[in-house]
Amino acid sequence: MKDHPVRNSIYNVYFSPTKATQKIAYEVADAIAADRDLTSIAINLTKPKSRPVRAGGQENDVFLFAFPVYSGRVPAVLMDCIDQFEGDGAKAVVVGVYGNRHYDDALLEAADLLGERGFKVIAAGAFIGEHSMAPRVGAGRPDADDLAVAAQFGHDVAALIEQGATETPAIKGNRPYRDGMPDTGARPATTDACTKCGICVKLCPMGIIDADDPAKVADGCLQCNACVKGCPQGAKRFEGEQAAAIVAMLEGNCMERKEPELFL
Repeated sequence: MKDHPVRNSIYNVYFSPTKATQKIAYEVADAIAADRDLTSIAINLTKPKSRPVRAGGQENDVFLFAFPVYSGRVPAVLMDCIDQFEGDGAKAVVVGVYGNRHYDDALLEAADLLGERGFKVIAAGAFIGEHSMAPRVGAGRPDADDLAVAAQFGHDVAALIEQGATETPAIKGNRPYRDGMPDTGARPATTDACTKCGICVKLCPMGIIDADDPAKVADGCLQCNACVKGCPQGAKRFEGEQAAAIVAMLEGNCMERKEPELFL
């Protein structure tokens, strides 16, 4: 387990297998850091060896927690990390990035979890990224407009901090939270185009792709599609009736552009 210093800083803590969440997180964190003259410390939780990590803050620090929304919830893989966070009165900002369907209970869940760890959640934002399973849904997101909204969100959060905000805004969502992503045993297939370059092995946030034979994928796949998007040969893909049904549902119901929702 790794330790990180905590003082006069903004902690940009993110999990981002396909980089969409990372892009939004940096826009928000950089704006807050600039306006509040804080040192920005990035803590990337994406790779297996980076988790769990002890992180937190003090009263004058800011803690940004950014993650992709999976089935309307905070990714279960992050729960052990969250258990290691210690707020000690630090102000926190929650950012969820979803694939143009809905963020459901994810923001509320994240705010509750951080509150339980001693953070004062003063803002939350739901942003859009290209859907991991259906790239036509939210294609090209986050785009320039999304990044501009994220930066302005960061400036607005900095203004709230200047005003002494400590209260959590009303965040959309329900308690009890909706059921999370079921464990279906789904995992990517590998075609004969695979050259065993190892890129997918390095990209997998669960560390479950065999380094010697990338066609072997162990249990625990998040269906984040980092391996699919990152394979230079296009040799990884999700196949079968279940994957096709998910794509058809998303393309049939979620093509209309959604905009970020902010809670301040």
